[in-house]
Amino acid sequence: MVLIRVELVSIEAIDVVKLALYRSGLADVPAGGIVGCQASGTVIAVGSAVTRFGVGDRVVAYHGCGSHAELFAAPEASTWHLPEGLDPGSAAAAPFTLAATHDTLLARGKLVPGETILINHVTSSLGLVSVQLAIEAGARVIGIARDPMCEERLNRIGLADVLNAGRDDIIARCLELTGGQGVDFVFDVSAGDRITQLARLVKPGGRYAAFSPAESLASVGYGRDGTTPDIGRLTIMPSSPMQDPLVHAQVAAMLARVAGGELLLPIEHEFALCEAAEAYEFILSGQPFGHIVMRP
Repeated sequence: MVLIRVELVSIEAIDVVKLALYRSGLADVPAGGIVGCQASGTVIAVGSAVTRFGVGDRVVAYHGCGSHAELFAAPEASTWHLPEGLDPGSAAAAPFTLAATHDTLLARGKLVPGETILINHVTSSLGLVSVQLAIEAGARVIGIARDPMCEERLNRIGLADVLNAGRDDIIARCLELTGGQGVDFVFDVSAGDRITQLARLVKPGGRYAAFSPAESLASVGYGRDGTTPDIGRLTIMPSSPMQDPLVHAQVAAMLARVAGGELLLPIEHEFALCEAAEAYEFILSGQPFGHIVMRP
């Protein structure tokens, strides 16, 4: 294990999902009560079997729990060196978001040039990275945002077609933009009552990705003619555990791209760790453009 003095904690989408499970009683809070899965900081101690890290190294790490603290212990296999030039905020926000979007869109989702993807809650951290990766893949991207003031910021990262969740009839506008054809892929970051509606837009043979486990998505898949379409159902998660060597290598390569400015991971706001409740409520309000981080 690697022991890290935390500089910044990122609140990841998976943390928000877990919060809902804790509140509903569907999952137990970790022993010790320390939640959170990701943080950046400086190594202050390592286990006897650790070979890739030493005291003083600047790192970012992922683990199932324990990051919302001043000290964070994580496995060596899910810890990464910070590339030169990568700020600790972007680093704290990176591993899970990069792995989940890359694997869902490209490794498992097989997004290809010429396809059309609809991204719900596009201003979220996962949404913003998925926009960039989808554009790189040669896909046409349509985004759904809650805040109309974000449209200009979305345009700057290359997103031209932005629908407003509070103003537009999403189904009608999306069909209008696609000439009545619908989309090849729905990347649905938000849980809620729009899930079933967005599934109606997926063409037969297309893909629908959400945080719900794939086997529970049967209820959301119905076509515009009232029948269940032949669509692939994906869970927005890394394809393998974060400690998997292939996932680790993919994240390391993408961290270098973030450090070089090729991929943007905007940090919307920094809270103190003692303001964690306010930070989570800010995320649940749908306001952030990118990540929220906390400083111990």
